[in-house]
Amino acid sequence: SEMGPICASPFSQTDERETIQQLNFSYDVLTMRPPLIDEEVETPVQWILLRPCRRTRKRGGLLPPLIVVPHGGPHSCTSTSYNPAYAFLCASGYAILHVNYRGSTGFGQRALEALPGNVGKLDVQDVIHATKTMGDSGWIDKDRMVICGGSHGGFLTSHCLGQFPEL
Repeated sequence: SEMGPICASPFSQTDERETIQQLNFSYDVLTMRPPLIDEEVETPVQWILLRPCRRTRKRGGLLPPLIVVPHGGPHSCTSTSYNPAYAFLCASGYAILHVNYRGSTGFGQRALEALPGNVGKLDVQDVIHATKTMGDSGWIDKDRMVICGGSHGGFLTSHCLGQFPEL
């Protein structure tokens, strides 16, 4: 059978939700407030969770493993735009968690300015909080979680692995 286009945009005639259904994954945008320590800036932290469809997830009766991907920057963000690499991973049975930690763009000036002087602390706390929350959610296999990232996301990956090896 012919698979439709692999991307959708405001300029294409393909509906984004239709394309996502064809690719067998869904996404949720989750907003949480991370736990505060030492009078830190209280600002929401946003996560984007990509999940494989039920048919893909239930192969072998297992919940999907989770790949946590903090973005680079640090002053940038991950959006809900289509990424074929992540779509492929979801179609292969993996869940993907993008964390827009404190210091990400798009959440106000105060949140953006919270990170300088707190790099390796606030951003790490937000990624760890998101990872633990997903581990406890019942949506993913908490015994099969990994983290990867490039640029500042790679820096966060190293910090998270060094400070929280049990995850």
